[in-house]
Amino acid sequence: MKCIVCESTDIEVAFHLENGPRYAQKLLDSPDDKGGDRMDVKLYKCCDCGMIQIDPDTLEHDEYFEDYLMSRSCTELYVQYDNELTDTLDEKYGLKGQNIVEVGCGDGFFGELLIQRGAAVSAIEPSATACALAEKRGVTCYNTFLNDTITDQVSDRFDGFVTKQVMDLIKDPNEFLASLGKILKPGAWGLIDVPSWTKTLLDMRYYDVLPDRVGYYTAKTLVEIMERNHFHVVEVFHGAEGEYVGAYVVYEGEKEGLLKRFNNEFEEFNDRFTSLMKEYSDAGKKVAAWGAGAKGVTIFSFSGMTPETIAYVVDKDDFKWNKYLPGSKLKVVSPDTVKEQPVDAVIITGVMFYKEITRQLVNDYGFSGDVILLSPMPRVLTREELDAVLKS
Repeated sequence: MKCIVCESTDIEVAFHLENGPRYAQKLLDSPDDKGGDRMDVKLYKCCDCGMIQIDPDTLEHDEYFEDYLMSRSCTELYVQYDNELTDTLDEKYGLKGQNIVEVGCGDGFFGELLIQRGAAVSAIEPSATACALAEKRGVTCYNTFLNDTITDQVSDRFDGFVTKQVMDLIKDPNEFLASLGKILKPGAWGLIDVPSWTKTLLDMRYYDVLPDRVGYYTAKTLVEIMERNHFHVVEVFHGAEGEYVGAYVVYEGEKEGLLKRFNNEFEEFNDRFTSLMKEYSDAGKKVAAWGAGAKGVTIFSFSGMTPETIAYVVDKDDFKWNKYLPGSKLKVVSPDTVKEQPVDAVIITGVMFYKEITRQLVNDYGFSGDVILLSPMPRVLTREELDAVLKS
């Protein structure tokens, strides 16, 4: 046996549960149905990565899932949790117009929430029963398993994915994630969650040791498996009162895909920025910047900016006034300079603060020129974007 995350063979027994049920998440039609007996369950720990798991060879999952159904809309906690997740996805990525795949959609409740926010939703779901219910909610279903032949049935490449309380049931999560990558666009975002082993340990929940759950994930092991398969973890969370550990991720498309893109697009970023500054200079327009922090210092240095291209740099920290940025030698001044020495455009270097800085520029200092942002590529805020920021 090997670890289902890091594939190490350095495995030891972590816990032994005697007389557990053969199936824990599927009820029987009669007492004599297959899966109705008791069995012993052993949890194993990987001594290298810390993953907790059962022996995948003890499972017969294909027959299990063919008519399995989990309804997520039966409890208030599930409904609240799923609505919170959908709202967060909408805030982070903007769901309207996005083409999303859900792996393991159940009755389609979560997919319907995504559709209500303007997304097109497909699902990969092995249960025909679940597919029939999900399609009534507007989800396009592929009644199949997610494996390395998935592209034989699914031709789309999706903008984002969701898989909720599924990967803990998967015998080979590395194959599962590799197969998922085949139907995603590079840069696709994703949401994944699984039951939290941390919650089980802290609350002494012996009843959470299930014979049909392969993997028992913590935040650490969830991050490990995602990163191994080229899903860059953006944020880890615990939801539904700690029941689940989850992550928001970005699919890199290949090993170190984001790093390669980072390198490849640096020249484009620099070219766009210097070209934009030249446009203002050629038009006889003056440009200033707001923010004398490390980001501004670095950008103005590597892009070759000088006092001839950028008139001054504003900062609210009076300890920085009348000092100069290393590299570019740009002078740092007080925000009142925007009124005293008007310019046609202001570059905001503090990306995370751009909304509040924009409001201060317009409302406190009477600025009416262009606002330039630097992420992900240098650009001027449109009138519509500026109005939206001022109203926020």
